[in-house]
Amino acid sequence: MKQSPTICIVDDDDDVRSSLENYLRSVGVEVRSFDSAEDFLASSDRLEADCLITDLHMPGMDGMTLQRELNRIGRTFPVIVMTAFPTPAAQKESATLGAVAFLVKPVDPDMLLDRVGEILL
Repeated sequence: MKQSPTICIVDDDDDVRSSLENYLRSVGVEVRSFDSAEDFLASSDRLEADCLITDLHMPGMDGMTLQRELNRIGRTFPVIVMTAFPTPAAQKESATLGAVAFLVKPVDPDMLLDRVGEILL
Protein backbone atom coordinates (compact mmCIF):
# COMPACT_ATOMS: atom_id res chain seq x y z
CA MET A 1 0.00 0.00 0.00
CA LYS A 2 1.10 3.60 -0.61
CA GLN A 3 2.54 5.66 2.26
CA SER A 4 -0.75 7.51 2.70
CA PRO A 5 -4.00 5.78 1.79
CA THR A 6 -6.35 7.41 -0.70
CA ILE A 7 -9.91 7.63 0.55
CA CYS A 8 -12.71 8.58 -1.82
CA ILE A 9 -15.82 10.18 -0.36
CA VAL A 10 -19.14 10.23 -2.21
CA ASP A 11 -21.86 12.35 -0.60
CA ASP A 12 -24.28 14.87 -2.06
CA ASP A 13 -24.20 16.92 1.17
CA ASP A 14 -21.47 19.55 0.76
CA ASP A 15 -21.10 20.06 4.52
CA VAL A 16 -20.66 16.37 5.30
CA ARG A 17 -18.28 15.84 2.41
CA SER A 18 -16.21 18.90 3.28
CA SER A 19 -15.96 18.15 7.00
CA LEU A 20 -14.90 14.54 6.43
CA GLU A 21 -12.46 15.59 3.72
CA ASN A 22 -10.88 18.28 5.93
CA TYR A 23 -10.63 15.96 8.92
CA LEU A 24 -9.06 13.08 7.00
CA ARG A 25 -6.58 15.43 5.30
CA SER A 26 -5.63 16.89 8.69
CA VAL A 27 -4.41 13.46 9.78
CA GLY A 28 -2.42 12.84 6.59
CA VAL A 29 -4.89 10.90 4.46
CA GLU A 30 -5.15 11.60 0.72
CA VAL A 31 -8.79 12.40 -0.05
CA ARG A 32 -10.78 12.67 -3.26
CA SER A 33 -14.39 13.76 -2.90
CA PHE A 34 -17.38 13.60 -5.21
CA ASP A 35 -20.89 14.96 -4.95
CA SER A 36 -22.42 12.05 -6.85
CA ALA A 37 -21.87 8.38 -7.50
CA GLU A 38 -21.87 9.09 -11.22
CA ASP A 39 -18.98 11.56 -10.87
CA PHE A 40 -17.02 9.03 -8.82
CA LEU A 41 -17.53 6.27 -11.40
CA ALA A 42 -16.53 8.61 -14.24
CA SER A 43 -13.32 9.67 -12.48
CA SER A 44 -9.96 8.00 -12.86
CA ASP A 45 -9.50 8.68 -9.13
CA ARG A 46 -11.62 5.60 -8.43
CA LEU A 47 -8.73 3.53 -9.74
CA GLU A 48 -6.48 4.93 -7.00
CA ALA A 49 -8.93 4.38 -4.13
CA ASP A 50 -7.82 2.37 -1.13
CA CYS A 51 -11.25 2.80 0.47
CA LEU A 52 -14.60 4.38 -0.45
CA ILE A 53 -16.88 6.16 2.00
CA THR A 54 -20.31 6.69 0.47
CA ASP A 55 -23.65 8.07 1.49
CA LEU A 56 -26.59 5.74 1.05
CA HIS A 57 -29.33 8.20 0.03
CA MET A 58 -28.36 10.51 -2.82
CA PRO A 59 -30.14 11.90 -5.87
CA GLY A 60 -29.44 9.99 -9.05
CA MET A 61 -27.48 6.85 -8.28
CA ASP A 62 -27.79 5.95 -4.60
CA GLY A 63 -25.23 4.17 -2.46
CA MET A 64 -26.70 0.69 -2.97
CA THR A 65 -26.70 1.09 -6.73
CA LEU A 66 -23.13 2.38 -6.53
CA GLN A 67 -22.12 -0.74 -4.59
CA ARG A 68 -23.81 -2.95 -7.20
CA GLU A 69 -22.00 -1.13 -10.02
CA LEU A 70 -18.65 -1.40 -8.25
CA ASN A 71 -19.21 -5.13 -7.79
CA ARG A 72 -20.11 -5.45 -11.47
CA ILE A 73 -16.86 -3.79 -12.55
CA GLY A 74 -14.77 -5.79 -10.06
CA ARG A 75 -13.90 -3.29 -7.33
CA THR A 76 -11.00 -4.25 -5.11
CA PHE A 77 -11.27 -1.68 -2.30
CA PRO A 78 -13.41 -1.71 0.85
CA VAL A 79 -16.62 0.31 1.01
CA ILE A 80 -17.98 2.11 4.08
CA VAL A 81 -21.62 3.18 3.89
CA MET A 82 -23.05 6.14 5.83
CA THR A 83 -26.68 7.14 6.21
CA ALA A 84 -28.86 9.43 8.27
CA PHE A 85 -31.77 7.04 7.72
CA PRO A 86 -30.63 3.58 8.85
CA THR A 87 -32.86 0.55 8.56
CA PRO A 88 -32.06 -3.08 9.30
CA ALA A 89 -32.93 -3.94 5.68
CA ALA A 90 -30.51 -1.33 4.31
CA GLN A 91 -27.75 -2.48 6.64
CA LYS A 92 -28.27 -6.10 5.61
CA GLU A 93 -28.37 -5.31 1.89
CA SER A 94 -25.29 -3.14 2.14
CA ALA A 95 -23.39 -5.90 3.93
CA THR A 96 -24.58 -8.42 1.34
CA LEU A 97 -23.16 -6.14 -1.35
CA GLY A 98 -19.82 -6.15 0.45
CA ALA A 99 -19.78 -3.03 2.63
CA VAL A 100 -17.32 -3.47 5.49
CA ALA A 101 -19.05 -0.90 7.72
CA PHE A 102 -22.47 0.74 7.99
CA LEU A 103 -22.32 4.03 9.90
CA VAL A 104 -25.12 6.29 11.09
CA LYS A 105 -24.85 10.03 10.44
CA PRO A 106 -23.75 12.23 11.97
CA VAL A 107 -20.55 10.21 11.82
CA ASP A 108 -17.97 10.87 14.52
CA PRO A 109 -14.75 11.66 12.59
CA ASP A 110 -12.48 9.92 15.12
CA MET A 111 -14.60 6.77 15.00
CA LEU A 112 -14.55 6.88 11.20
CA LEU A 113 -10.77 7.22 11.22
CA ASP A 114 -10.53 4.24 13.58
CA ARG A 115 -12.70 2.17 11.22
CA VAL A 116 -10.63 3.19 8.20
CA GLY A 117 -7.45 2.27 10.10
CA GLU A 118 -8.85 -1.15 11.03
CA ILE A 119 -9.93 -1.79 7.45
CA LEU A 120 -6.69 -0.74 5.79
CA LEU A 121 -4.27 -2.45 8.20
